[in-house]
Amino acid sequence: MNNTNLNQKGKMDFMVIGFAIFSMLFGAGNLIFPPFLGFMTGSAWIVGFLGYVLADIILGVSGIMTSLEHDYEKYGTVSITSRIDKKIGILLGVTMITCIGPAVVIPRTAATTFEISILPLLPSFNPLVFSIIFFVITMAFTITKSKVIDVIGKVFTPILLIALAVLIIKGIVTPIGEMSETAQITGSVFGEGLSQGYQTMDALGAVALASLVMSSIISKGYTSKREKRKVLVKSNIVAAGFLILVYGGLCYIGATASTTVDPSLGQTALLTTLTHLIMGNLGKVLLAIIVFFACLTTSVGLTSVAAGYYEEISGGRLNYKVLVVAICAISTVISTIGVSDIIKIAGPLLDIIYPVAVTLIFLTLISNKIKSNAVFNISAITACLFGVMNVLKIGFAQSLPLAEIGLGWVIPVLIVVVITNTVTNTRVKENIISN
Repeated sequence: MNNTNLNQKGKMDFMVIGFAIFSMLFGAGNLIFPPFLGFMTGSAWIVGFLGYVLADIILGVSGIMTSLEHDYEKYGTVSITSRIDKKIGILLGVTMITCIGPAVVIPRTAATTFEISILPLLPSFNPLVFSIIFFVITMAFTITKSKVIDVIGKVFTPILLIALAVLIIKGIVTPIGEMSETAQITGSVFGEGLSQGYQTMDALGAVALASLVMSSIISKGYTSKREKRKVLVKSNIVAAGFLILVYGGLCYIGATASTTVDPSLGQTALLTTLTHLIMGNLGKVLLAIIVFFACLTTSVGLTSVAAGYYEEISGGRLNYKVLVVAICAISTVISTIGVSDIIKIAGPLLDIIYPVAVTLIFLTLISNKIKSNAVFNISAITACLFGVMNVLKIGFAQSLPLAEIGLGWVIPVLIVVVITNTVTNTRVKENIISN
């Protein structure tokens, strides 16, 4: 593809792909966290929001960027597993894809949509009937793998962005009230933002969705690494830009309610209350539209990724379309359990594998500076051990720096990365000299 064609075609391609990345990372959980963060931090919301941007948006975009350093034909769907032991990589890949796929996140999209979008408008609607409808729609848009990114980027995202813009602009033009001068938290405001961003666990979804994004880029005719990098970077800038605008707007709205709304409200109740205060009864309908499309885009993206991954590890014995139907059927059943019970069951497992995923994202992005695969293996195992200790609330792990915001594993893993990389680099140099 020559430069002229690349420039003309790329103008539309990176916008569509960027919109798709935005929508797939913007799930219903991301709609809940920013207003709550603003509500808890009041006039200091910008400081908290910067922490949120670092732990959510930057980490999510970094997860997508790992696709550039990965040979999918050789290593498969999960970009961060290419330099760890094959058996560990398969175990991590299956666990991760299953958690963000049919076991947890995909069913949660339907359960969240039902609880926030449908119940307030239709209190007697049957949850199983809704889940069937939701996953039939998911299946219809996922069954043709090559069209997934285009459908999300061209169809779903514009609707979602328009609905969000209406809510946010109205909330800014007619603020709910005055911002509290005192934050409703005892610790660091920046740390609270970091914690809220970390809890979204968007990096986990981003790593899985990275393969879908790169497949779309390649299918549009970009084959050289330079072309792929250019489109991917521009797409991520578009996605990050819209995420910052949307999350920042939602955070601001939450801050304007910090002196007027009951502080005992939970995160979901706060969101519905804020929407009602801004838009009145029309807010219920608007929120229903936002949550529906936020969850549907995530469901479509993750269903496609999960089906593609299971097809890959089965060596093609399992068909992609059959897997899409199976994932939608399983997710339909699990979704009827409800959001809180799904999170309760899956929470500990996600808390264990998330530090591993974040560690491997970081290492993958600097992989050209790391000579030995041992650095990846040892660091991943260390992150997993500290994840287990955190879940079990072992005293040592709880007393580490950053442990109060769930990041106690970060410093030990960084130490392990530095030591193992130094030792292995020294050995490589000694071997080169001796030879």
